[in-house]
Amino acid sequence: MMGSNVWMIDKMEYYLTNDLEATREEINYLKRLYTLKTNTRSDPRKRASAFLPSTIIDDFLYHGDFDHARNMNLLNELAIKHIISVCNIQLDKEIIDNFNVLWINIDDTLSVIIRIHFDQTNQFLLSCKVKGEKVLVHCQMGISRSSSIVLAYLIK
Repeated sequence: MMGSNVWMIDKMEYYLTNDLEATREEINYLKRLYTLKTNTRSDPRKRASAFLPSTIIDDFLYHGDFDHARNMNLLNELAIKHIISVCNIQLDKEIIDNFNVLWINIDDTLSVIIRIHFDQTNQFLLSCKVKGEKVLVHCQMGISRSSSIVLAYLIK
């Protein structure tokens, strides 16, 4: 795994193991997913400013950042219908009017207890999965808050 991300991975592993009681098998699975996410893939649909959001579960769950969530063309190209926005910046009215948005308005600080939102986001994701519709989960940078939501769903 990338050296600059070791601290973040160790902290996430500690949290998942001690607070969420994730098993070693679940932790290893998530590490494999992380490795897949961080491997560079060539894709002709890359945008000039950033890569596509990560595909977590094919034809269902995408993980990205604020730029992905406000890019109407990208969302339509990927056929995303739902967005879980986990940041303190609200999306533009055009996005809110055209997509089913669940906004979890929280800051990116250590004092935020994100797990209180897991039941709500897991239910939202499950209802989208049952309908066979795609979801983008994002925060501002696509690193900690949105990753926590995605990991909580995968572990559940």
